[in-house]
Formats: sequence, C-alpha cells, structure tokens
Amino acid sequence: MLITVFAKKCQSSEGKTFYKFLATLTNTKTGEDLPVQVKFREAAGNPDPRKCPMNITFDKKAANLAKREYTREDTGEIKTAHTLWVMEWQEGPAYVDTSLDDYE
Repeated sequence: MLITVFAKKCQSSEGKTFYKFLATLTNTKTGEDLPVQVKFREAAGNPDPRKCPMNITFDKKAANLAKREYTREDTGEIKTAHTLWVMEWQEGPAYVDTSLDDYE
C-alpha cells in the first residue's frame, strides 16, 4: 500500500515539541477519502519530519485502522477519529507536489 504522509509540528501543554503524522486513505469501494492520523509502532520508527510530505509503502498485514468516537467540548457534537497504526514501512517513490500545476 502506498500513502503520502504529512508531518504537523505540535506542542504539548508542557511546551515539548512533537510531530503528528497525517494521511488520507481512499476507500476503493466507495471512492470516499478518509483523513487519518498515522502512528508508527516503536519498532518501525517515525519518518523524518523534515522529509515530509513523503510517500511510504507498507504491507496491509503490517498495519491496522482504529476508529474512536469523541465528543467536542465546545459544541457537544459526537465526532469520529481514525488512526492508522503502522508496524513496518519503507520509503516510497519521491513525493511530487502538483497542487499548483494549474496556476500561473
């Protein structure tokens, strides 16, 4: 499986800097895009955030998708968050940004 991983720099309440890794999965049956947080098991190690966005490849058997419901404190709305847990991965083909190709 090939996905593009983005790194978001965050800061904890104690002031420590850490990175969240984000991606989008596409359901092959419905075509629907699902935004996910990507977490890497300790043995797999995290990608270098300075290289992000980057493509990674992994075997579906070395990953799983978790779903969690939570309530937003400000609105009381029930939301769903998805986390992709990756146990083994390899760097994929180079990421090429084409987002501005249609603009001059």
